[in-house]
Amino acid sequence: MDTQAFAEWLDSLSLSNKIRALALVYSEMTVYTRQLFLPDMPKGKEKIILDMLYGVNEIHHTLANYLLRYTHNEEDWPPQVLSQQLVEIANQYRIGGFLKPAIEFAQSRNWTP
Repeated sequence: MDTQAFAEWLDSLSLSNKIRALALVYSEMTVYTRQLFLPDMPKGKEKIILDMLYGVNEIHHTLANYLLRYTHNEEDWPPQVLSQQLVEIANQYRIGGFLKPAIEFAQSRNWTP
């Protein structure tokens, strides 16, 4: 994921659209996580799945912190910091395959007023 491109895109949005965009990423992360619960998941991968779920939890926590700050007009955490944090978490927990399409989904929405 291109952290700079994501940060620039997020920074270009109005405050209300930033909140909307991050809420969409949050929601889509939940949708992509559901594949971990499919019945055809290989046995013996429980530890990996738990680690991935922990990573999703960390991403949700990070997004929730930004959403709370944005709802109080606190924009002291620049989008570049958020972008870097999300990628670091995704890399650490091997969930880049969830994060990238979640962000792409948010970016593909209609952002015109």
